[in-house]
Amino acid sequence: MSKLIGLVIVMIAAVVTISAVTIMRNAGPTRSPDGLSGGSGETVQEVPPAAGNATGAGTKTESASIIESAAAADKYAFIFFYADESEQTKAARVAFGKIMSRIAEEAVNLEIDTTDPAELPIVNRFNVRGAPMPLVLAVAPNGAITGGFPQKFDEAQLLGAFASPGEEKSLKALQERRLVLVSIQNGSTASNDAAMKGVQDFKADPDFAPSTVMVTVDPADPAEAGFLKALQVAPQTREAITVCLAPPGLAVARFSGGTEKEMIVTAFSTAGGCGPNGCGPSGCGK
Repeated sequence: MSKLIGLVIVMIAAVVTISAVTIMRNAGPTRSPDGLSGGSGETVQEVPPAAGNATGAGTKTESASIIESAAAADKYAFIFFYADESEQTKAARVAFGKIMSRIAEEAVNLEIDTTDPAELPIVNRFNVRGAPMPLVLAVAPNGAITGGFPQKFDEAQLLGAFASPGEEKSLKALQERRLVLVSIQNGSTASNDAAMKGVQDFKADPDFAPSTVMVTVDPADPAEAGFLKALQVAPQTREAITVCLAPPGLAVARFSGGTEKEMIVTAFSTAGGCGPNGCGPSGCGK
């Protein structure tokens, strides 16, 4: 699970937002810049945006508008943050521009001077104050950060920031401090209903519902191959698999076949979940 935990970039203030990106990034690009996937039919329980994602008190900057327009067009936004005009910044900007020119059809790019008071809403939104500069963030259309590259980066890293639909949804939820239940199944896998039983019962419990997101991924979808690899699930699986993810990006359990709510409760509480006493922002409730 190196990507599930791995991109814990020591970005000081940005670490909470970025660390969940570590879930799935080592597997390489799954939403290819040479042809974006249309999705695999996965579903997700919608959740409200995190409070920290507001762009400011009633103020929409030009940068925020660019990011919103990219999302509306189902494009990624690559943001180049900088704080000075050092030689390192200049060299990184040149490299960034060359790479971005290759994916102009799939992504927009913009530069943000973190010392500019007008850009404070975006700096606060992505919590990058104090992070090593220059810094590139890759933002998926749904707002999930799928890559964070401080100071140095290469073409493979930036192109690898494109994620699959299931990965994007999982990262978005993790970055909002939600628990994620990834149901990996399709019409060919066995035990589908039995696998969903515990998932649905867990999500229906009022103690867990507000802090839980469900994502369904088709194991036969080529676009999800990288995500499945990171989750250590074979695309050829013949039985439904359920993976439990907790912030900042931990795979706390993996179940084959049927599930029960108590199995999932135990998995999150044993692993510590995302609250001081277990699963849920405030602990395990019951």
